[in-house]
Amino acid sequence: MGLKVALFSGGKDSLYSALLYWPVDLFVTFEYDFLDSPSPHLINIKKSIELAEALSVPIVLLKVHKGLAMQEQIDFFKKIGASKIIAGDQGVKEHLDYFTTIAKKSGADLEEPIWGLDPAELLKKEASIFSFIIIGVKKGLEELLCKKIYAKNVESFLKKLDRLGINPIGEAGEFHTFVYAVNGLNINLKIICKKKISTNKHAIAFLE
Repeated sequence: MGLKVALFSGGKDSLYSALLYWPVDLFVTFEYDFLDSPSPHLINIKKSIELAEALSVPIVLLKVHKGLAMQEQIDFFKKIGASKIIAGDQGVKEHLDYFTTIAKKSGADLEEPIWGLDPAELLKKEASIFSFIIIGVKKGLEELLCKKIYAKNVESFLKKLDRLGINPIGEAGEFHTFVYAVNGLNINLKIICKKKISTNKHAIAFLE
């Protein structure tokens, strides 16, 4: 029997998907060397590693390269003997198709447990299980940066997103998150927004 591997960013959707198949054997974070804007998750990779350690799950950071990314990912999953790949895609078909191909060619089963779920209901379920902070937003949404979301304020957060015309889970990259507390697992990481920067497309928070 091979490894149960969860694609992991430290964000809400990847962790929620992993928890639906808990326990998992390994977290994998990809560093794409061809992105045109810094990733809030990679900027805060130390906190993602801290979260993985708190969850007692080993984590691998795999750098992949332009034109070679898919094959490098396939080779990696083959090498470690992955039998199941868990991803947190909800509505971007290009992502679903991409990882469907990777799973098929690496001999693993792909699990996409939040695919097609109602975004607002999904966000409420996530907030009932853990607390998260917004670590990156598209330009124009800076008011959301460093906002903490949890069960008691998720409804007001949803209303704010509706007023702003934003997908409730940020599926189109409107905002990025980091989970700092998980109910029932005695995890409550200390976090502060140390500083904020602006890039060509995003505003990003550095966590400490």
